[in-house]
Amino acid sequence: MGKSKKGSQTADPGRSFAATIFGQKAIIWWLPLLYLLISDSFYLRTYDSAQVKITLVQMGGVCLFALWLCRLLDEGKNVFSKNDLVTLAPFMASFAYAVFSYIHAPYKYSSLDFFLRRVFYMTVPLIIIREFHESAVHRLTRILLLTTWITVGYGMLQWFDITFFPPGPGNGPDPFIWRGAFGDRVFSTFGNPNFYADFLVLMFPVVVCQFLKNREMKLIPLIAMLLWTLYSTATKGAWVGFTVSVSLLTSTYFFFFEREQFKRIWKWVAGALLVLVCVVGFKVVDLLNHSRWVSVNFRLFTWEATWEMIMTQPLIGTGIGSFWVIYPAFRRPPIFHIEGKHNTETDHSENEWIEVLFDEGILGFGIFIWLVFSAFFIAYGALSQMTTGLKRGQRAPPRAYDVMGYLVALQGMLAHNAFDVSMRFVSSGVYLGLLSGLVVNLSRGVSLAELHPGAVEGSEPEDEDPGPGLWDQVSTFLIWPARLAAWGGLGYASWKILSEFGDLQGPLFGMRMGGEILQWWIAWACFLLCALSQTFIFARLTYLTRNAALPIVVLLMLWPLRLTWGNFRADVHHNIAIFFSKQKNWDQALKNYLIVGKLNPAFVMSFYFKGNVFNDRFNMAKVYNENWGDHDQAARNDYERALEAYDEVRRNAPNYVQMHHQVGTLYLKRAEYEQGQGRPQEAEKFLDLALERFQLYRKHDPVFFPNYVRIAQIYMARRQYDKVAETYKAYLDADECAMNPKWTENQTLRSTVLAYQNSYDEGGGQWQHRHPDAEAFTQLANAYFFLGNLQASEKAYKDALRVQPDHPTAVRNLQVLYARVQQLGQMKSPPSLTTGAQQGPVPTFEIGVRK
Repeated sequence: MGKSKKGSQTADPGRSFAATIFGQKAIIWWLPLLYLLISDSFYLRTYDSAQVKITLVQMGGVCLFALWLCRLLDEGKNVFSKNDLVTLAPFMASFAYAVFSYIHAPYKYSSLDFFLRRVFYMTVPLIIIREFHESAVHRLTRILLLTTWITVGYGMLQWFDITFFPPGPGNGPDPFIWRGAFGDRVFSTFGNPNFYADFLVLMFPVVVCQFLKNREMKLIPLIAMLLWTLYSTATKGAWVGFTVSVSLLTSTYFFFFEREQFKRIWKWVAGALLVLVCVVGFKVVDLLNHSRWVSVNFRLFTWEATWEMIMTQPLIGTGIGSFWVIYPAFRRPPIFHIEGKHNTETDHSENEWIEVLFDEGILGFGIFIWLVFSAFFIAYGALSQMTTGLKRGQRAPPRAYDVMGYLVALQGMLAHNAFDVSMRFVSSGVYLGLLSGLVVNLSRGVSLAELHPGAVEGSEPEDEDPGPGLWDQVSTFLIWPARLAAWGGLGYASWKILSEFGDLQGPLFGMRMGGEILQWWIAWACFLLCALSQTFIFARLTYLTRNAALPIVVLLMLWPLRLTWGNFRADVHHNIAIFFSKQKNWDQALKNYLIVGKLNPAFVMSFYFKGNVFNDRFNMAKVYNENWGDHDQAARNDYERALEAYDEVRRNAPNYVQMHHQVGTLYLKRAEYEQGQGRPQEAEKFLDLALERFQLYRKHDPVFFPNYVRIAQIYMARRQYDKVAETYKAYLDADECAMNPKWTENQTLRSTVLAYQNSYDEGGGQWQHRHPDAEAFTQLANAYFFLGNLQASEKAYKDALRVQPDHPTAVRNLQVLYARVQQLGQMKSPPSLTTGAQQGPVPTFEIGVRK
């Protein structure tokens, strides 16, 4: 402790020193085990199977941060020297800018999750650089290898299962109900092939370098299985990232470790890398040619929209974690064709670099570049120092292999995330801080704590001791009350969390599938390990210290711990609410949605779904029911409840998925209700509100046909037939989806990059994208009929029948049209029309030409 012990703990220096050392031991054990749990855990009772990983980051991160703070407080003053701060500067700057960016973010609740992740990501490297000595780094590496064995082993089981056994739960050796969730693609414990592939890309150089370092033959099958499951993820971006990683690993190894030999065989090495690039490139193109161009299209349009978003606030950015909130206002219409859905959200930009630029602006992006490239610079300098002067056959020091492995892992991950989003998800994003911290730590060769006397086991504190300070004297009186309070808080929190987890787990006797039973036991084992070990660690830490600040920190830690635990419970209750919603058990669904809102006010989806429940039910009888969210003894109807829920959504995400359309539908229902109650003026007011929302949603999603139907429905009720025709024609013409004519005229582009949407030759080689829909043509024809434009009406009916020859409304209305024309004396007898497969060609009769 040295200077850091001045005036700090004088009554019992031995015990105080033990608290400092115990704190470090707890940190260097808990951090690697936390990473093992984050990578290898999954839990299927939550709405999002990755929620357990998020919870581990949040709750585990709170415990990790509190542990480190306790250690620093117990160590005393001057825990960081000026040289320490120089080493930690990029990470501390990233941490500080994240705080500024969060304060600047327009929607705090919506950005909170990503802000907490950044806090964890940047706390980890600070801890590793300061606390992890050589043996701690070695232990961390071994646990990462164990983590890889578990994920790769289960990945191989998945591959074997989906290759040789029929689909469906219980039909193969994979016991879990999510088997085959991604078809024939392997996803292991990550819940997504892309995230699993990203983990494999970053762990490959680490495993290879550990083999080069120790020559452990047991790592050979691990490498082989890793490569096989990486291929089985069928993830194009990861294959490209792997190619970059192999190229960097090969060039780094030969340049630093085998420089003389490289001069003789460089052509062979270059040829092998070229073959790898060609093989991967061929496989990627082959996948693209088998209907996988949509992923390329999705990225191109997302990047285009992201660049426009960046230009709105280029200097300081819009705010950390704000991408998913802002993006719907910039999303390109082709995205809806690519996804084939309208009720989904895009959380990230599919490129880490430009998302950092959007979130944090040029300033934050500059700090990110500083962090990354300073780590590269330090690592290459260390490698040069450790390998310079090596003679032929002489091995480099073991630490050099560690530096190379973690450096290339970091570079491979950053390369992969130039066209993927894995770093934005906790399962792979947590490795940004870990890898960068390890690179700096290993390059330095010593932890910062080892440079502070008394901060690590085996070192002695400085002799000078001026006597107890004011806080030491206060702590003498406060320490036991503080300890008792901390122990009481820890005991209560542990009991509460364990009992609530038991409620979420449910009883074992109610489970039938072997996979559910197995996961029940695994979940309880892991949860008990985490809860009881952390309770013991903090209880012992407060006993060993004589600094009353530590028990206070432990007590303060329980509040964010409780909040983050609530996020996990909220996700489970959201899953339960959806289950009851599908059964139309509205009372139970709403009861659980209310629990979600209380436990996690940032869970926008729960408020949206709750609003949809009231919107679908639409009971206008005013009653008071606490389970429906009513409060203050005030009776309400479903219209009021739905509107309140949608307002909650708007406060956190103003353009969330189809919210504007849903609110428009709510207003439309209210207008119909008012009309039924004999209040036409009130009905008109709500029709105006509905029209405003439908038009607003059209700006965000000009592809959603039901939205056009609602708009036209309002115009039809008002007998504004010209606007009805204008609405359906706008949908059919699809001007908002139009691409550059030079692109659409190119056959190769139409069959590849533009294959996500149909294009039609309108004569003269003019290819245009349209939305040919039989119902839209029919409704357009109806509007023209009411307008008296019979020629246009006939053409639209015929267009409908060309799209769908047996469309009954088009057939029936076309007959009515011909009867009308006959009444006007423009034809002698109408042609006969039939429906069904036996129908012949659409009649060629044209109104205005007598026959």
